[in-house]
Amino acid sequence: MPLKSAELFSKMQPHLEKHGAGIVAQVKAVYAFEIREKKGAKPSTWTIDLKNGGGKIAEGAIDGVKADATFVMLDDDFVQLA
Repeated sequence: MPLKSAELFSKMQPHLEKHGAGIVAQVKAVYAFEIREKKGAKPSTWTIDLKNGGGKIAEGAIDGVKADATFVMLDDDFVQLA
């Protein structure tokens, strides 16, 4: 079953395309999210680059970009956080 958080990451993309340069100028960090459906499950990873260019969101790692912080959480917890 797809993670609920995947939909939230996809909804962030249009906002980043429109406002990314301004967000990058303020945040200047790269975040990785390891999201699991339940404890012990294999994680799905997303990377949000708010440090380079106009920003970027990708499922998995972004080549040549190292995360400044990695958040590890369950899918339901991420949805509640968002």
